Amino acid sequence: MKRAQIAHSGRQLDTFLDNLFYCPACTTWRTKKALLFSVRQTIPSIRRNASTLSSSTAVNATKTIPRRYQELYKALGDVRKKASAQVNLSRLQLALQGLESETPTTRVAVVGLNVQDTARRLVRLLLADALADEDRWEKELLHGDEDFSQGVVIRFGTSSNPNLQRPRTSIPVLYIPSNSLERNNMEILVSAISDLRTGDLLQGTQTVTADAFLSPSIGTPTAANGRQTTISQPVHSTVLVTKGLDELLSAAKLLASTNFTAIEDRECIKLVVNLEVTKADNLGQVLIVDIPKAEEGLAAIRRSVTEATTYEHKWVDSGMPSLTTWFALASAAKSEGGIPKPVKDLISALLTNAMRNIQMQASLEAQSNAASRLSIAARTNLEAAIEEFSRNAHQELQSGLASAWTSRNWRKLAWYKLFWRVDDVGLIITDLVTNAWLPQTERAVYELSGRLSQAGISPVELPSPQSQAETFATAEVRTHDVAQSTTVLHAHANIATEVPIRPVIANEFGVTEVKMAPALRPAPLAVSISNTRSKQLERAIAGLTSTAQQIVLKTLSLTGLTAGLSVLTYLSLTPGSLYEAGTIVALGTAYALRRMQSDWLKATKALEGSLYDEGRAEIRKIVGVMTELVGNASKVVEDEVEIQSRREAEEAVLKAREELDRLEK
Repeated sequence: MKRAQIAHSGRQLDTFLDNLFYCPACTTWRTKKALLFSVRQTIPSIRRNASTLSSSTAVNATKTIPRRYQELYKALGDVRKKASAQVNLSRLQLALQGLESETPTTRVAVVGLNVQDTARRLVRLLLADALADEDRWEKELLHGDEDFSQGVVIRFGTSSNPNLQRPRTSIPVLYIPSNSLERNNMEILVSAISDLRTGDLLQGTQTVTADAFLSPSIGTPTAANGRQTTISQPVHSTVLVTKGLDELLSAAKLLASTNFTAIEDRECIKLVVNLEVTKADNLGQVLIVDIPKAEEGLAAIRRSVTEATTYEHKWVDSGMPSLTTWFALASAAKSEGGIPKPVKDLISALLTNAMRNIQMQASLEAQSNAASRLSIAARTNLEAAIEEFSRNAHQELQSGLASAWTSRNWRKLAWYKLFWRVDDVGLIITDLVTNAWLPQTERAVYELSGRLSQAGISPVELPSPQSQAETFATAEVRTHDVAQSTTVLHAHANIATEVPIRPVIANEFGVTEVKMAPALRPAPLAVSISNTRSKQLERAIAGLTSTAQQIVLKTLSLTGLTAGLSVLTYLSLTPGSLYEAGTIVALGTAYALRRMQSDWLKATKALEGSLYDEGRAEIRKIVGVMTELVGNASKVVEDEVEIQSRREAEEAVLKAREELDRLEK
């Protein structure tokens, strides 16, 4: 009995302390604490392992999408992944949020032209409670501080404590306990939009997109360093508020200069003008309201309920009922297919804009390719020039080499002159090849390269598959540490799809290093003949000089050998055998000279044939490269990656359109 009394006294003491030390910020916590205390008394404690607990944070939070919206939600997610460059991502995110609930929130923007004053007064009239006194939020909205200079979002809720500092968010939020916001499940963005400048009007071009109205950019509050960040605030509908006929004319020019790709975007924009008239009425797409008259009616009923008739007359004459009806229709009312009309119009407009952007991108790429393509006249002229170049080059090759082999300089290398001109072989070959092997063709290649460059074609040699394979070949590894290095390289080999250069492993001092082989750079076509001539000179000089030296050495050796044999014959026979010894020397010398002549003729004929064959191959290569360059410049070559990306984006948009049409049925 005493224990029960003690426990009861302890609970009374806890309740007394909770009530005594009251904190407004801890109200929710103390309520939960009392509830938790009562539950613990009635429900036995249950132990749970840490692995069975799940966090309720945003990291592990899952979105519950209504079943009928799941396919459309998934299709729009594919559009965001595959067509992100062709769609407004902020508006797409708003559309996805609209599919995450059966009753999505409708966002309406009320924007003024250059200033927000008229827009704020209009929003205040729409949301004010006529049967209540002027609330604090009305003063904040009409006479807002610098936080509302860029814009403000109005949501349903209880006004915050004026004694507490307003939380600093990306865009100021004003909570208003308005029945209109709660009933229509609506948010209102109050901002301003700039009209067209005089220069834009004189140009007469469409410089404004629909996103300027349906996804206005709002500057964030100024940071300590004075910088601001612009954030897009997408909405479902927009009300453009103007004051007077001058602003109405500017707004009409602004709308006329706007490129509305989707008809839904144009229908979601309403133009409102504030005019002092006897009785406001609708003029097609323009709503006429008299804000001062509506404010007078609101002030009259707030002074006294007996002036309700005055309020009613002024409110009706001001044109506010038509605007209130438009706001009600712009809210999240369900359509025939079950999807809210604002969300449906938003998705339809997004898909229309995305498809239009994809088609425009394809058209621009086609125009760019067509503009860069070589014209028929230029191609014909270049092909004729290449054909003439080929004919002249072959003629020069034949005539030049023929005159070189019959020239006086080449006759200096006759076989019987090699004994005293064997050291001049390199000099004479250099002079002959330089002056006789395609000198005019080389100058013609420079001229044709200039004509190709003038036509927009880069005159470079096309790399062959063999040269590319040699460039990308991996060097041989010569250390026992290669196994570990190659394992790492193979593990990262799948990361890149196309590698311009291949890593080469170097282990010179027992340390594994990875070096990158230099990439193959295409050589200019004009230096092709010069490079080939240099290679032919090196090969011809080295080969013919060595052959000449060997021939002379063999001739002298064979002559000396026969001379020695004749001496031995003379000494070994009886005296008087000088005739036999002379015969041996003469025959040996004649054989050596004959062999010298034949070997030298074979070497020179091989040089003549190699120079001729190499010249023909070089001419055919240059002509083939030029013809291929001209042919490639005449074709429209599109990037396969761009085509595949555009095709995937188009398929994603079409899939989303099919799902939207299915929901509307």
